[in-house]
Amino acid sequence: MVGLVERKLSKSAIWCRRLAVFAVFYFAAVIMLHRLGKIESSFTLNLLGIGFAILIISILFAVSAMIQLWNLGAKGGKKTIFGLTLSLIMISPFFYYALLAMRYPPINDVSTNVYDPPVFSEKTLNIRRLKGVQSDNGANAQFSEEDAEAILFNYPQVSSRRYPAGSERVFKAVREIIRERGWSVTDIRRLTATETDTKDTANDAGDDGLEQEAEKDIFIDAVTSTYFLSFKNDVVVKIVGEEDSTLVEMRSAGRWGRHDFGDNARVITDFMRDLDKALIGISGEG
Repeated sequence: MVGLVERKLSKSAIWCRRLAVFAVFYFAAVIMLHRLGKIESSFTLNLLGIGFAILIISILFAVSAMIQLWNLGAKGGKKTIFGLTLSLIMISPFFYYALLAMRYPPINDVSTNVYDPPVFSEKTLNIRRLKGVQSDNGANAQFSEEDAEAILFNYPQVSSRRYPAGSERVFKAVREIIRERGWSVTDIRRLTATETDTKDTANDAGDDGLEQEAEKDIFIDAVTSTYFLSFKNDVVVKIVGEEDSTLVEMRSAGRWGRHDFGDNARVITDFMRDLDKALIGISGEG
């Protein structure tokens, strides 16, 4: 009589599925807490790194389980497939951003004018300092030669706009786009031809300060967020009234990390595209 050998359940298969399921709730909690502002972005990046390690361990358990299933005839095939599939789905965004990191230069600050970029207000710079941002170029907002060349080479679509229209009309269009996008305005500064100092007028205008009349030069500082993880970017739009036209320049800078994965360039190009549509018939590049 031939004896029957009982197939043992692979412990690796069990842990593969456990870690994959745990990772689902882990990432959901991290993303939710960050979007609600309960944890800082720098801490969120560390937590995402821990989550990545959990997924790697789950995949390693899956490999171990498949070896046991093949060599020892152990049970746990469904658990292994479930855990491996779940882990691969969750780890795919990490590899996607790894590809973006290879595609785009390691910069986190982009402007339509790399030689004389729009300057963030002191209020914006103070917010960035309070948040622990370490990547600022400084109050003069100058780019290094290396970063300037990287922006020009990799983001040729990021360019200023010059419209044959008055600054008031352009200002109103910029105001509407900012509102439609739900950006939070942090500061508005105005500079006339004879002024040497900028002036903060956002607090005196009521609401977000966007109802004021356009003057010669206007700087609008705002905050935008990435769609999924809600990482903050600081944006400044500069509107320069010229004799027969109005020049619009823009700058976007992330608050965390050295690499923005092309996000700041997308913020600028999308905004300028919408501005061209709003001013259709008079748009042009600077």
